[in-house]
Amino acid sequence: MADNGCLYKGFTPEFAKAMATVCAKADVVVPNLTEACFMLGEEYVGSGYSREYIENILKKLAALGPRYAVLTGMSFEEGKLGVMCYDKEKDSFFEYYNEKLPVSFHGTGDVFASSFTGALMNDLSVNDALVVAVEYTLEAMRCTLREENYNWYGVNFEQAIPKYLELLKK
Repeated sequence: MADNGCLYKGFTPEFAKAMATVCAKADVVVPNLTEACFMLGEEYVGSGYSREYIENILKKLAALGPRYAVLTGMSFEEGKLGVMCYDKEKDSFFEYYNEKLPVSFHGTGDVFASSFTGALMNDLSVNDALVVAVEYTLEAMRCTLREENYNWYGVNFEQAIPKYLELLKK
């Protein structure tokens, strides 16, 4: 957390509480763990979390109102990164992981959420849309890494659009 009490610039505790009220009206929420903890008023434990802790966070997110609660940036195995989802109606979890690259980029959450929403709008199930979003975000990161002087503050998602279109057809 930043010294000014913000998670990110403009993401104050007050904003996080307001976002929690917006989540009550959503069908699906897709925060990362830090954002979820802020919205729920839960202690953030960093990368030292257990499966039980994550399942608890997901159930608490779903209790705000949405049917599906998704946490991005999840990993229970070295070298893997992905998502974990809770379906409140079915009381079930879904997980999908792929390669964890040794870099971090700003904006990948936005790329993930946008590609996930696009996949849903193309009539994919929530679970299938999550797979598409993980794969597309990873491909956008790979495209970025191919650039000699890549920037850490965004990914080359445009170069990964052919992969996205391919994923939507599967």
